[in-house]
Amino acid sequence: MAITVLSNLVDDSDIQASERVIDMAPEIADLEKDLTQFTTMLMKVSSKAAFSSKVEWLEDQLFPRLSTLAASATSAAGTITVATGEGAFFRKGDIVRVATTGEAVAVSAAPSTDTVGIVRSWGTTGAASAASGVDLVIIGNAAPQGGTLGVRKVTKRVAQYNYCQIFRHPFGFTETLAASKLYGGPEPQKESRKKAVEHKRAIEYALFYGGRDVDTSVFSSTEPTFGMGGLLEFCGSNQVKDPSGAMTATEFENFMRDGLQAGSENKILFAAPLVKQIISSYARDNWVRSTPGQKLWGIPVDGFISGIYGDRIPVVVKRDWNEFQNTSSQYGSWAFLVDMQSVVFRPLRSTKLLNDRQANDADEKTSEYLTECSFQVEQASPASGLGHHLIIKNATASV
Repeated sequence: MAITVLSNLVDDSDIQASERVIDMAPEIADLEKDLTQFTTMLMKVSSKAAFSSKVEWLEDQLFPRLSTLAASATSAAGTITVATGEGAFFRKGDIVRVATTGEAVAVSAAPSTDTVGIVRSWGTTGAASAASGVDLVIIGNAAPQGGTLGVRKVTKRVAQYNYCQIFRHPFGFTETLAASKLYGGPEPQKESRKKAVEHKRAIEYALFYGGRDVDTSVFSSTEPTFGMGGLLEFCGSNQVKDPSGAMTATEFENFMRDGLQAGSENKILFAAPLVKQIISSYARDNWVRSTPGQKLWGIPVDGFISGIYGDRIPVVVKRDWNEFQNTSSQYGSWAFLVDMQSVVFRPLRSTKLLNDRQANDADEKTSEYLTECSFQVEQASPASGLGHHLIIKNATASV
């Protein structure tokens, strides 16, 4: 072995690199934390085991009491044409108010189409012309003394469904690495903690953005692959509000008025940071910051907004959505108003960490997180009226 002689002052660059004790923090600093608030809430307060790969439920609503004119009606008209498919809402003897003129009319015969026969000037208000598109409010039915039942009408229940999606997040290491002593703890334990967050985040994103589908070819498999639909999949056009960029305070309040009309008072607004910034910028008393440590079902709440109907709606900021772009209606400009009494997490196989997933002769250690679950979204897009949930998209600035 050759001898190296060091003269004069020896500094730390003269020693062997392997001699140096590394000043390594015992904990690994993760870039992203667990931000799966919606999944956590559902698992705690609204979860029901599934027992099939397809979950189904029935929806119903009260008999409609509102229609509109599909064409203008003169003051002498003996019939009115209502919106397509809504002639079935009317029964002989119904008393109907024309919202713009105040005239009440009586339905003279049970309509079989969207053309409704009427008796004009029922009550004190005289006949008047009405424009297309105005509201027709069905007040109630007036039955004659000694009369028969008349036409019996009920709403037919609607069958809804969603699929159970299998979420899998595998990870593996050689047995050599698993046996090695490492900073931050051994593998695969370190990766296990991280994969748990990634797995739960995938479920969280599916709850909002998931697509409902089943396919036997897309993954070149003879077995079916099921996709779980999220809120975006179930909410119809009536439930998606687009301010097209700048969202005024009045516009936001109008959106919330629609979102809070139906369903329970137990609603939460999950908002991208930009949408929360817009809401909190309004010069009104509709934004209240939460107190430190204030939680709802174990999840920190960022603030509350006051609703049109006197509700106090918790706001949960989805901080990871700040990574999404907010132009062209991308997800950085979105918020979801969710009725927590109308959503149910449906696990067929609850989340498990499955170890020893490697082949029997493999000199490795492989594990995976696996969940098979579905999502029950009730009354998201009823046949008439407003649903229980609401989406705001493309909100990029306040005015």
